[in-house]
Amino acid sequence: MKVPLMSKLPLLCTIAVLGVLATPGVAQNGPSPSLLSSLGPGQSRSVDISLRARIGPLELARGSFKVSLTQDNYSGEATYRTSGIAASFNNDAGIATVKGTIENGQLKPKGFVNQETNGKKRRITMSFGSRSVDVTAAPMWGNMGFPPATLAQKLESVDPVTGLMELSLVTGRDAGRPCGGAVKIFDGKRRYDIRTQYVGIENVSTPAYRGPATYCRGTYSEVAGFNQKKPGETREPIRLQIWLADVGNMGVSVPVRMTGSKGIYTAVLYADRAVVR
Repeated sequence: MKVPLMSKLPLLCTIAVLGVLATPGVAQNGPSPSLLSSLGPGQSRSVDISLRARIGPLELARGSFKVSLTQDNYSGEATYRTSGIAASFNNDAGIATVKGTIENGQLKPKGFVNQETNGKKRRITMSFGSRSVDVTAAPMWGNMGFPPATLAQKLESVDPVTGLMELSLVTGRDAGRPCGGAVKIFDGKRRYDIRTQYVGIENVSTPAYRGPATYCRGTYSEVAGFNQKKPGETREPIRLQIWLADVGNMGVSVPVRMTGSKGIYTAVLYADRAVVR
């Protein structure tokens, strides 16, 4: 069971790079301010998270997510690799980076690179413009999916790393929630949506954090650019759950636990380290 995120990620690694930043708390009366619009001149924030994914007692993937933001610019880096028993079946690994600007409280990616470090070692480079999204891939894919992503679908999207940040930095601001709404993502070939909805506050326990956390539910849905389905195969969305917490009381919430479910399978991701500066 695979769900591509950065050109070649199974469900487990999809969850493992869902390291996203969020503004803290849940406003009761009106919107809560986004970190993207609250940083002043000379101010910055950085987050460094390491995560592990498993099914039951079996570790299947590891990932990390690093983000740096200033008032006008941002950069992000996500790493992923299968581990444990999963690596013997599907040895995926890679690193994805992005640089972009922050305009009117919105993330605007400019350049994205995803480098696989195993297998075909495909390198994907994307440049985002106001009227185009230029993509190069070496080696190229055998096809661009059925149906392939259109220009309009690319232009309405962001890259995977920016999309992961946008999940909680941007969406749901009008509701005063750290999650809620849809994030549209294009990884160079595939277009997909991640939708999240605020549920409530729950206690959570992980190596990186114990205490109350904001709980959100969501789905991952394929839109375009995916492999053609076999007879009887459906594009069933992946069901997501995300718990966000203000680790270290730094005013920035991070994901401390996540799950992804499809059919009878549920993968669990937890943060074993989270540093906010």
